[in-house]
Amino acid sequence: MFNLGRFYQLWQNFVTCNQGITNQHPDYRKAYLVNVMLLAALGVFGLFTLLNITYFFLYHVAILDFIAFVLVLSLLLWFRRSRRVGLASLLTSLVIAIALFGYVALERHHDYSFFWLATFPPFAYFLNGLYRGTLIIALVYLPAYLLLFSGLGAWPAADYTPGAFSNILVASFALAALVYFYEKSRSAAVEQLQKIQAREATEQERNRLLRDMHDGLGSQLTTAVYMARNSKTSVEEIGACVQAALDDLRLMMDSLQTFDGDIATLLGQLRYRLEKRLQAAGLQLLWRVDDLPAFAELTPQDALNLQRCVQEALTNVIKHAQATRVEVAAIQQGQRLVISISDNGQGFDADHIYPGRGLDNLFHRASELGGQLNLLSQAGGGGTRVELILNFRT
Repeated sequence: MFNLGRFYQLWQNFVTCNQGITNQHPDYRKAYLVNVMLLAALGVFGLFTLLNITYFFLYHVAILDFIAFVLVLSLLLWFRRSRRVGLASLLTSLVIAIALFGYVALERHHDYSFFWLATFPPFAYFLNGLYRGTLIIALVYLPAYLLLFSGLGAWPAADYTPGAFSNILVASFALAALVYFYEKSRSAAVEQLQKIQAREATEQERNRLLRDMHDGLGSQLTTAVYMARNSKTSVEEIGACVQAALDDLRLMMDSLQTFDGDIATLLGQLRYRLEKRLQAAGLQLLWRVDDLPAFAELTPQDALNLQRCVQEALTNVIKHAQATRVEVAAIQQGQRLVISISDNGQGFDADHIYPGRGLDNLFHRASELGGQLNLLSQAGGGGTRVELILNFRT
């Protein structure tokens, strides 16, 4: 009984050179095609060696086919040991080219042998790539055209015989099989690329989270530990530091969720996280967030930076502004997104960056977003307005 699983295993061992060039190898696709090409050439040259001896009685062509058969078999055995994909691709193309050119030169008449010669470009391109394949084709076709030109008016046309039919049939099958396996190897290469990209994306996300936890949550918790060990630190101060760490952890958790560029929802999550803290600080929150389009270019890291910008601006209002009202607004202006946080507090001199307000962090995060941060404030009760401007394609 035919065992399909066993056949598949044998086939995989063959195209991977006994698992020496697996689908994780950068040259897997080309090695796959070299093995398939050599196997097909081995079958074709072997078949026509037998047919030309036993049926067509074309012994001179049979000798050519047998020599090509031996060369292909030797190349196949060598490749399975050496696994030198680039050299094997070149040698495979040359062996097939010499055999096809020799076939036309021996027959010297207008017949189906031209059809075999016409199948050569796909071989050359699939095995050698665009530039080297073009060079090989030129090197083969130039002497072939010179040979054909020398036979103008002198070479007879061949009769349509069983030999002609056999050549056309086998050549057609070989070309169709080549394209099939090329597409199969291309699909495998695309799948491999997708897996690599998925692994890279996972690794990048992992590194991002580790960096955020180290730079944000880790430093805040470390500060809380040192504050707890200091007898002069109040419980309220420790609580505020731990609360900031908890807020940062929640922001990172939000950034892990599927994000499709919906900034209104992103800001809504932040509102849910911070609204109770604003109320406890005696602040009235005015929410002016329009229905915004999806900003597809926004990455999870961008989303986290955006939330942190707004969070830090609101935290400054709670700590320093002595305000009674704060307004968060987000509007689209053409290709720009404008997010503003305004309060009616005491304000400060905006020409100076005051220690403890984290304003340098705001500018840094805005820079990472590729945006612009405007800071407007007036000391003596003029209030403060933080404006983040981002340019995106919707």
